[in-house]
Amino acid sequence: MRWVETVSNRLRSLFRKNTVEQELGSELRFHIDRQVEDNLARGMTPQEACCSAVREFGGVEQVKEECRDTRRVNFLETLLQDLRYGARMLGRNPGFTTVAVLTLALGMGANTAIFSMVNALLLHPYDFSNLDSLVRVWETRGMDEGYDARWTAPADAADFLSGTDVFHSLTTYRDQNFNLATQGGVEPVLGCRVSRSFFDVLGRGPLLGRGFARGEEQPGFEHVVILGHGLWQKRFGGDPGLLGKTVKLNGRDYTVVGIMPPKFSYPVPSELWVPLALTPAERADRTQLTTMALGRLNPGVTVEKAKAVLASYSSRLEKEYPKTNVGRSAAVLQLRREMYLYTLPLFLLLQVTAALVLLLACANLANLMFTRMIGRQKEIAMRTALGAGPRRLAQLFVSETLLLSLLAGVAAVSVSFWSVQLLRTSISVEWTKWVPGWDGIQVNTAVVALTIILALAVGFAFGLATVLHAGKVDPGKTLKESGPGSLTRSRARLRSTLVVAQVVCALVLLVCAGLTIQGFVRLAAVYEGFQPESVLKAEVALPENTYSDATKITAFYQQLLHSAREMPGVRRVALATNLPASNVDNEMTLFTIEGRPAAKTNETPSADMLTASPDYFAALRIPLVAGRLFRESDNAALERVAVVSRSMAERFWHGEDVLGKRVKLGAADSNGPWMKIIGIVGDIRQNWWNPAARPTIYTNFLQSPRRAMNVVLRVDAYPQSYVASLRDVVRQIDAGLALTGINTLKTEVVDSIGIIRILGILMGVFGLVALMLSSVGVYGVLSESVAQRTRELGIRLALGAHPRDLMKLVLRQALKLTGIGLAIAVPISFAVSRVMANLIFGIVAADLVVVAGFTFLLAAVALVAGYFPARRATRVDPLVALRYE
Repeated sequence: MRWVETVSNRLRSLFRKNTVEQELGSELRFHIDRQVEDNLARGMTPQEACCSAVREFGGVEQVKEECRDTRRVNFLETLLQDLRYGARMLGRNPGFTTVAVLTLALGMGANTAIFSMVNALLLHPYDFSNLDSLVRVWETRGMDEGYDARWTAPADAADFLSGTDVFHSLTTYRDQNFNLATQGGVEPVLGCRVSRSFFDVLGRGPLLGRGFARGEEQPGFEHVVILGHGLWQKRFGGDPGLLGKTVKLNGRDYTVVGIMPPKFSYPVPSELWVPLALTPAERADRTQLTTMALGRLNPGVTVEKAKAVLASYSSRLEKEYPKTNVGRSAAVLQLRREMYLYTLPLFLLLQVTAALVLLLACANLANLMFTRMIGRQKEIAMRTALGAGPRRLAQLFVSETLLLSLLAGVAAVSVSFWSVQLLRTSISVEWTKWVPGWDGIQVNTAVVALTIILALAVGFAFGLATVLHAGKVDPGKTLKESGPGSLTRSRARLRSTLVVAQVVCALVLLVCAGLTIQGFVRLAAVYEGFQPESVLKAEVALPENTYSDATKITAFYQQLLHSAREMPGVRRVALATNLPASNVDNEMTLFTIEGRPAAKTNETPSADMLTASPDYFAALRIPLVAGRLFRESDNAALERVAVVSRSMAERFWHGEDVLGKRVKLGAADSNGPWMKIIGIVGDIRQNWWNPAARPTIYTNFLQSPRRAMNVVLRVDAYPQSYVASLRDVVRQIDAGLALTGINTLKTEVVDSIGIIRILGILMGVFGLVALMLSSVGVYGVLSESVAQRTRELGIRLALGAHPRDLMKLVLRQALKLTGIGLAIAVPISFAVSRVMANLIFGIVAADLVVVAGFTFLLAAVALVAGYFPARRATRVDPLVALRYE
C-alpha cells in the first residue's frame, strides 16, 4: 500500500507544513554535523571542518527546495498563496469587488432561477420512472381541437395496444368531479376514473394497500377508491386504519383499498382514483371519443416510430370501420411535452433573455477588469522582471478571477433561492395546481451544481483574458512610466466593442420587455368589457347516478336559477359550460351548413361550441350584433335555435344574411337536429393563448342541458359576499352537492393571465438591469478615456480650447459608441419582436413605436452616462495635466 503512504506524506506536508519544515531542517543539520565530525576526525580545525562540510553538502536552501519538489505539493501551496493574495487584493478594492460580484450574481442568478423553472416544467414535470417512454395517445378528426380535447374511442385504444408492437402497456382514464361526504356536508374533490393498468403504466403503486383488481373494472363492482396522500392527510388525518373502510362519493359508498405516495397526482390535480368500469357496449364503442389514453413505449421504440406505426394502423381502422373512423388519425406525444404548447415559448424566451443578461454582465465585467489591469501594469512588469514566467502569472490571475466568480456564484445561488420562492408564490395556487411540475420548481442540487460550474467557467474565461493582457505588457517600458499605465489602441478598440455589444443587448432586452408588458396590458383590457369585478362564478357537477336524464338536469338548474334570482342585489343569473379566461378550451365541434354540398370529414368546418342559458350574454355584457338572444320560451319542445359569434358569421357566410340559416352539429351524415340561427353576438377571446377569437356556436341550455355547468351571478357590489347564500341555495335543492371553483370573475381573469404578468415583470427587470449595465459600461469607458487623455486635454486647454469643446469631444465619443450599437440593435430588435409575435400566441405584436421609444431612451441614458466624465474633462488643470505622464 505504498500509494497510501505517499498520499499521507503529501497531505502531511500540506496541512502540517511547519512540523515538516522543522523535521527537514533537523535532518539537514544532522547530515552536516556528521560531516563536521568526520572532518574533525581527519585533523581539521573546527572552523575548517564546518566550512568544508557546508561546501561538500551544498546550499542548504537549494537542498530544501529539492526536497519540497519531491513531495509534489508545491502547486497546491502556491495556489493557496495565490488565493490568499487574491482575497487581499479584492479586499483592498471593495468598490470593484462589490460591483463585479453583484454584476455577475445578477447574470448568473437570473439564469439559475429561470433554469430552475425550465428544469421543473419542461424537463422533469413528472416524477415517473423512465419518463421519456410515457406518451399521451389520442385521435384527431382533421382539426386541432386543443389540449383539452385529446381523447380516443375505447375500442380504438384497445386496438392500439393489441394490434401494434409499440406499447409495453396502455391505460385509459377520465377525470371527474366527486362530492365527498363529510361530517359538515360535502366537499368537492377532483378525481379520475382509471383502468386497472393505470398505476402500472406510470410505475407508481400505492404506498398503503393495493391497486385495483381485474374484477373491479366491471360495472357494479367498481365501488372501491384509492386516495391521494394529501387528501388522506387533510381529510382523514393520515389514519392507516382507513383501509377497508368506506367513504361516500356522489352519494354512494366506496371502499378505500389504497393510499398513494406523497406528491403523486396524475392527471393533476387529482386527489382520488376509482375504477373505469365500462359496459361491453362502451368498450366496443368507436363512435364517441370518450377516454384519455396513456401508454408506455416498448424498449427501443421512439416516438417517431410510434407515430408512423399508429398512423398506418389508423388507416387500417378507417378501412375496417368507415362509418366511425373515416378522417381519424392517431397522435402521440411524450407526456413531459404535453404542456409545451403553453410553457415552451414563454420559458424559452425567459431563458434566452437571462442568457443575454449574463452576456451583458460579462461584457460589463470585462470592461471593469480591463480598467483594473491598466492600474496593475506596473505590478505585472515588476513580477516579470523578477522572473515570474507566463505560467506563474496565469496561475496568479486565474486564481483571483476564480475566487471572484465563486463569490458571485454563491451570491447567485442566494438570489435564485429568493427569486424562485417569489415566483412560486406570486401566482394563485388555483392556477398553478393545474400545471405539472410547478410544485417541483426549486433550486436543487443539479441547479446549484450548474451555477457553480457556470461561475467557474466565467472565472476561468476572465482569468485567461487577464493572462493574455498581462502577456503583452512590456516590463522595460512600463517601469519607466510614471503614470498608472497606458491603454493601447487595440485594447481601446476592444473595450469600445464591448460597450457596443452592451448597447445591442440592452436595446434587444428593453424591446422584449416593453412588448411583453404592452401585451399583458392589452390582454388584461380584453376582459375588462365583461366588467368582471361585479361577477361571481361557481361550478356545479351533477352526479350521473342521481341526474340520469335531461328532465332532471333541467329541473335542477331551473330551480337554481329561480332561487338565485331571488337573492337581494343579484342582477343577472346565467349558466354556461365554459367562461372566458378559464384556462380551459371550449369544446370543439364539426358542423354542417344547410344547403351546401357535403364536405369530406377532414374538410368539414369546425367551431367552438358553448352551451348557455338565456341570460348568459347579458350577464357578461356580450353585445348583440344582430337578431335576438335565447328566450325562456325556447324550450326542448320547439325548434332548436343557435346564436353564433361575429367571426363565425363573417368566416362561413361571407357577408350573407346569417339570420334564419340552419346548421347542425357534426358531419353531413350525423343525426343531430338542425338549429336555426337567431342571433349574432360579439367575439370573445377565450384564453390568453388563443391568438384571436375563434368562431363560436352557442346552443340553448334549455334545449341541450349538461350536467356540469358554470353558474354566473352579476351583482350590485362585493360578489364574494354572495358565496354563502349561493351555497345555501344549492344545499336546499340537493344537500349532496357541493360548489367548486367559487371566485369572482375578476380574480379568475387576474389568475388566468398571471403567468403573462410574471413574464412581463421578469422581462421588465431584465430590461432595467440591461439599461443599468449598459450605462455603467459607457460611463466606465469614457472615464478611463478621460483619465488616459489627461495630458492631451491639458494641452488643448493650454492652447486655448474652450471647456465646452472638451465636453463635446467626450460626449461625441459617447454618442458614437451608442450610435453604432443602436444601428446594429434596431434591426435585430425589430426581427426579435416579429419572432416574439409569432411565438407567444399573438399576445405580443411587433411595434415600431416601442423600438423607437427605447432607442431614444438608450441614447438619452448614454448622454447622461457620458456627461459626468465630460464634466470632469472640462475641469482639468493644464499645469497639473502637463506634469502628468
